[in-house]
Amino acid sequence: MYVVGDVPTIASVKRYIAANWSRVGVPNVFLHDDGYFVIKFNSLAERDEILCKGPYTFFNKPVIIKPWTAAFNFYEEVLKVIPLWVKLSNLPLNCWSCDSLSRIASLLGVPVCADDCTTRQQRVSFARLLVEMDVTANLPDHVWIEDVNGNEFKQQVVYDWKPSYCKKCQMPGHNCDTVPVRKVPPVVKKVWVPKKQQNRAG
Repeated sequence: MYVVGDVPTIASVKRYIAANWSRVGVPNVFLHDDGYFVIKFNSLAERDEILCKGPYTFFNKPVIIKPWTAAFNFYEEVLKVIPLWVKLSNLPLNCWSCDSLSRIASLLGVPVCADDCTTRQQRVSFARLLVEMDVTANLPDHVWIEDVNGNEFKQQVVYDWKPSYCKKCQMPGHNCDTVPVRKVPPVVKKVWVPKKQQNRAG
């Protein structure tokens, strides 16, 4: 778990989890010196329950949550490849199978999951998928899909949150080129001048 633009305390993260993840058991929380947290859930089912919800924010700052692996590298994975929720508006119903959604998501990155309404087809106005995407590259606003008849159509891609990425400091969430330069006021040189002595009458 990584909060973009902030490094909260363990106590504040535990309060956040208690308030927002109450549907699962209380997990263990560990803070890494690099500024991210390791959250250990009671089961894989509980981990996936949290992972496939969201997106999450911590005091209006985006929260990045990824499943941990033995080869985990914070700088390579969290700061460059980020799970993003995408919406596919008016996606034809014959493209709503798990296999079709996975293939479509693969055009964008690595598929993670679909939200409950998409999986159960309770809302058919748009499909919503969680996809791990490389934010160092341009994020596409559409993909081309071929239907069962061989016809191609352009499918719009809308992001719940589209992060900026600074190529100078290699951090998500901001851009050094857009940070206003702080104007330093000119230094005023002050010189002490002794008073002129008045002439005294003799």
